[in-house]
Amino acid sequence: MNRGSLSGDDCMRTVCFVARGDFESMPGGDTMQWRMYERVVREAGLRPTTWFDDSSIPPADVYHAFNVDRPLELYPKLAEVKRRGRPFILSTIHHPHEWLTKYYSTGARGSLLYRFALGRSIPARETIREIVTVARGRRIARLIALIPSWRQRVRWLLRNADRIMLLTDSEATYVQTDFAYEIPRHQQVIVPNWSEGLGDASAGKPEAFAGLPEPPVLVVGRIEPRKGNLRISRLAEQARRHVVFVGLPLNGDAAFARAFHVAVQRSQYSKWIAGVPRSMLAAFYRHSSFLLNVSFVEVSPLVDVEALALGCPVSTTMYAMHHQLLPPDTPLCDPYDDRSILDRLQWRPGRLPPRQLVDREMCARRLVDTYFALAHASDGRRNS
Repeated sequence: MNRGSLSGDDCMRTVCFVARGDFESMPGGDTMQWRMYERVVREAGLRPTTWFDDSSIPPADVYHAFNVDRPLELYPKLAEVKRRGRPFILSTIHHPHEWLTKYYSTGARGSLLYRFALGRSIPARETIREIVTVARGRRIARLIALIPSWRQRVRWLLRNADRIMLLTDSEATYVQTDFAYEIPRHQQVIVPNWSEGLGDASAGKPEAFAGLPEPPVLVVGRIEPRKGNLRISRLAEQARRHVVFVGLPLNGDAAFARAFHVAVQRSQYSKWIAGVPRSMLAAFYRHSSFLLNVSFVEVSPLVDVEALALGCPVSTTMYAMHHQLLPPDTPLCDPYDDRSILDRLQWRPGRLPPRQLVDREMCARRLVDTYFALAHASDGRRNS
């Protein structure tokens, strides 16, 4: 992104990204957003820095935090930001409670805990998760971070953010439903996920596709229960349809990752490719039949936008908030319904012309303009 010549003061501006401690070691969609935003910051001539650990607050002009559902680490950090009179942006990346409740209260997780009342209370579940996180890290001193309550801390983050950055308009509706907070228009900034850095679309067929009788169904994303990987693999056998999974396990030693590995090893129709560099993904999208997304809970999945940018048809989950970005004839899939998934596995669409659903330059301008507006407003408050 080129903003032309910046003043000396603007060239010295620093944007500090704030997130959970395992943001890089256990990357997810929020981690990918940060990397995209960091590139935009560098292109604009600004200086990026990060605050993912328990160190003291780094000096910065603007702080940009990710994931409102994880206040354990965000709340104390952003409270310090506010005490120092600095502005912060909150990228909510919020997962609707209605969808999470359905996911945890069905057999999707296979845990009795989540089938009863505790599982139907998202604040109670999140509080337990925070206590477990603190205990595992042997950081008992951090128990003070659990006060006030999980819900109160989330609402504080929403109320005190100088800007709330959303991936889609729909996200604001779920934030209001789940936290009784209606985001004012002046606080909202809509920045959808865009596609970049996927490599050469003209590259040859991936080695994993060699010997397959037809282009496979492609599943891209972390290997974890919420993504429905095991279910797809099982149904691929029934449908006799080749499926290639591309993605790292959420936890390499977890029971789910081990079970998925065993299922793929025994399968005639499933292949799992872990650790593909992002710069090689274009070849997978280019040579697949279509991308299948049967996640139980999503916000705005980047993989769907990437696939369509490379002409790869998409069938996506009902439980996502990005449908307004997709072509209106995009088929939806119910991850709880085997019949729905089997129907999708029988789909053999034609290739599509590449289609950029999101304007990368528009999003970059919106990001950088927000950083400068908040930095300049903060200067004015300090000088008044």
